[in-house]
Amino acid sequence: MTNLEKKVLSLIDEKEVIEFMQQLIRCNSCYPPGNTLAVAQVCQKKLKEAGIEVQLVTPPPEIKGAMEDQVDNRNIPSVLAWLRGEGERQMLWNAHIDTVPVEDAHNWRHDPFSGVLEEDCYLYGRGAGDDKGSVGAQVMAAVALKRSKVKLRGTLVINPVADEEGHGLRGTAWLRDAGYYKPDLVIIGEQTNNRVAIAERAYMFFTVIIKGKACHGAMPWNGNNAAVKAARLIDLIDRELVPALEKRTHPYLPHSTINIAKVYSGCKENVVPELAQVTIDRRIVPGETLEGAAQEVRDLLERLRAEDPFEYELRFDYRSGVPTDTAPDDPLVQDMLYSAEQVTGQAQEPIGYQQGSDSRWFAGMGVPIAIFGPSDPAVGHAANERVAVKQVVDAAKVYALTAMRALGVCETE
Repeated sequence: MTNLEKKVLSLIDEKEVIEFMQQLIRCNSCYPPGNTLAVAQVCQKKLKEAGIEVQLVTPPPEIKGAMEDQVDNRNIPSVLAWLRGEGERQMLWNAHIDTVPVEDAHNWRHDPFSGVLEEDCYLYGRGAGDDKGSVGAQVMAAVALKRSKVKLRGTLVINPVADEEGHGLRGTAWLRDAGYYKPDLVIIGEQTNNRVAIAERAYMFFTVIIKGKACHGAMPWNGNNAAVKAARLIDLIDRELVPALEKRTHPYLPHSTINIAKVYSGCKENVVPELAQVTIDRRIVPGETLEGAAQEVRDLLERLRAEDPFEYELRFDYRSGVPTDTAPDDPLVQDMLYSAEQVTGQAQEPIGYQQGSDSRWFAGMGVPIAIFGPSDPAVGHAANERVAVKQVVDAAKVYALTAMRALGVCETE
């Protein structure tokens, strides 16, 4: 590393990281309702105190997303901050400030919103890993760059973002579509154990609605049982489609999958069901399309309908877009792998990200995307969520070093 790079990394202080992380965790930003005002203000204050240009932005009321009856757009601001340098290239750091809910606080060893530091090693709390660990790393890296007076050959955009747990329609998707940024390089902060992830499956949730004919349960021959048709579809998916999807692989990702998530039918015990609903979670690897995935289910329905007629429709509840698939030899990936190796002293290889992230809003745009951040993904959405302090500090150093190498440094201010 150069002396300037060493200087920047030396400005990332563990004690300051811990204090900032505790402030983030102590803000309840569970989705729903996803109220991110308090945690956004914590980020804004930290960035502003460092002299970084920063603002809060809130989606207008006409921007719709999930759970409209529980979410008020006025309460879900995102943070935008800029370290402006020379040149037009733009690097985006994006990590979400909303979290999933706490189902039962009695299952936690500490108050989920306490940010307890245990044995000087781990910070506990909802969002400690998913995703406030990445938020903390990105913000502290930006603060160190600013304090060092480094001037980058491009602009770094820091985006602690709302609504990721609500599919991002009022967060990253809205910010992108509204023109708040148009990045050339994207790093999404998520739980990767500080490994550099370069691929992510796309996904969709859709519901098959099967329409039969209701009649008295004592005379089922007078009706057409929608539940039976749904059962036949589920059986066909399990016997034929699941094995086929297991053969669709990617070097960094799990194979393609389909999950029967919800099944609903019937209104009363003595009535033949007129309707049945099967909700499906479909994950696709690069090389597949969501349209093709839906068509495979339609084809199975048509086979069943040819044997025993019924009506059906597909309702698409959510579609994420195309899979993320960045080449391992892309310069951004190589810069991140080098930075991670320099910080940790360990050889690095790219991995895939198994969950879903806001990378979906940039996939297909022709820009390189990496997913990177502290904490084990296994603790996300679980009781006793935690993050190692050292991982947050190391992640901040990797972020700072990557920005200097990927954008370049022209001078100090």
